[in-house]
Order: sequence, then structure tokens, then C-alpha cells
Amino acid sequence: MDRKWYFLPIFVMGILLSFVLAMMYGTNTYSVREVFDVIFNLDMTSQSHQILREIRLPRVLTALLAGFMISISGLVLQSVTHNDLSEPSILGINAGANLAIILAALLVPTLPFIGVVGSGFIGGMLIGLVILSMTRYRSPMHLILAGAGISLLLYAVTDFLVITFNLGQYIAFFTAGGAAGQSISNITIVFPMAVVLVIVLLFLSKELDVLLFGDEMAVSLGQNQTVYRRVTLTVAIMLASMAVAMVGNVVFLGLLVPHTVKMLFGNMHRFTIIYTGFTGAMIFVLSDMFARVFNETPVNAIIAVIGLPFFIYIIKKRGDKYA
Repeated sequence: MDRKWYFLPIFVMGILLSFVLAMMYGTNTYSVREVFDVIFNLDMTSQSHQILREIRLPRVLTALLAGFMISISGLVLQSVTHNDLSEPSILGINAGANLAIILAALLVPTLPFIGVVGSGFIGGMLIGLVILSMTRYRSPMHLILAGAGISLLLYAVTDFLVITFNLGQYIAFFTAGGAAGQSISNITIVFPMAVVLVIVLLFLSKELDVLLFGDEMAVSLGQNQTVYRRVTLTVAIMLASMAVAMVGNVVFLGLLVPHTVKMLFGNMHRFTIIYTGFTGAMIFVLSDMFARVFNETPVNAIIAVIGLPFFIYIIKKRGDKYA
């Protein structure tokens, strides 16, 4: 067994520790015993158990799942586009999903959550493909400019709809990001789809490794790069769009986490997919915890505060080897 798998138990313990801490701390603080009682000895006559079970547990699980999906999406987008700056928010996927969800909610006010997820996927897919087709043979700077320009346009249209139809609170959720307001039933819809999509990526991990060597090398090795690129790109956009439907427009996470993991464990996707997902889940759930502690501070701000110093440290210590 490859020695890189030896770190897997550490990451699993990190997920469990993050879960317990996020369940304990927030607007109200609960003990470790109360957290474990909610899981193993639930008493719905207890007010603290009710709050932990009905409000905090869904929020924590949503944060773990969304961080997992966003981070893996960023990793795959960077590999498929051969662009280290690729990330769902930069490619306009978040903005497209955001606008599509707003339009769907306006057209069908009683739209179920699965409809929200589906509309987000359609919007994210359309915009992501448009931007990638526009910048396919151009430099990374063209990708950034195209993504930023189209994202601004989509956000402007979204703001117009928000002002016109008085959706201020709705759009505030997408702008600030966060896992509040989700339910266990919504998680049970997204979780199986996310598991299937990640399993697909793990089966295609060797093909993603080949894509890293460039188009000419992939062709020389007999890879049908068009098919694999389309499949993996579709999976990445689906993961990002589902995350947007659950937690809004979360930025920076899909850029920070994949680079950090690749610096530590290399570029082989059978490792980086799992470790990137776990790292993103831990960072996002802890960021959401600190957002609660500091009176519902925007999660995007917390992610930047937590992630950027660590990212700079990794670059300073391991940047030359990574390059």
C-alpha cells in the first residue's frame, strides 16, 4: 500500500473532530456529552437536544458535504482546464447557478429542493461551458477576465431581479455563503448524488492523471481526451452547482484547498480527490462554526481569514518543490 494512504486515518479523525467542535460551538455552546447524547441517546423532550438535532446537526452536515463538493470541483477543474487558477466562482459556475436558481424560484415559487439543485446545475453548466469555449486556446488571464466579466453580468442581472421582486434576504444568503437553513431531507437528496459523482471521479483518476501531461501526451497514450474531459467537467460542475444550491456562492475554497493538498501529496488524483474533499469539508465546517460564534459573520470572510495565512505558509515552505 502506498505510504500516502497512511494519512487517511488522520484525515478521518480530523473530520470527526471538526464535526464535534462544530456541534459544540456557535451562538450557544454545548458539552461533548450533549453532542454524543444527541447522536446515541436522543431525548426530544430536552430543549438542547431539540436545537442540536433540528438546527445544528443539519447545518454541520451541510457544511461538511458542501466543503467536500466545492473543493473536489476546484481540483477537477484545474486538472481538466490545465489552469491553476480555475475554480467554480472564477469560471462563472457559481454565478450561473445562482441566477438559474433565482429564475426557477421566481417561475415556480413552490419549487422543491431537487428542482433548486437541478436548476443550479443547468445554469452552472451552461455558463461554465460558455466561458471554457471562449478561452479554450487562450492564456489563463483570458480565462480569468472572461469569468470575471460574465460573472459580473450575471450578478447584475440577479441584482435586478432581486430588487424588482424584493428578494433581498434570498440573495443575501447566496452572497455571504453559509449552511444555515438546510434540513436532513435535503442532505439525503444531495449526499447520494455526491457519493456517486466522487466514485466516478475515482474510477477516472488515472485518466485525470494523463490529462495533466497535456493534450499531445494524452493522444499519444491512446486516451480519448474529449470524452474524459467532458465527463469529468460535467461531474465537477454538478458538484459545484449542488453546493451553490445548498450553501450559496462560496469563493476561494475551490482554489485554496486543491493547491494545498497537491503541495503536500503530489498530483495523483487517487490521493488528491479524497484528501482535497476531506480538507475542504474540515475548513468549511470550521469556518461556518466561527461564523456562528461571531454573530453570523459571512462565511466567505472566515474562509479567507483561516485559509490565506495557511496557504501562504505552505507556499513559503513547499512552494519550490511544488513548482
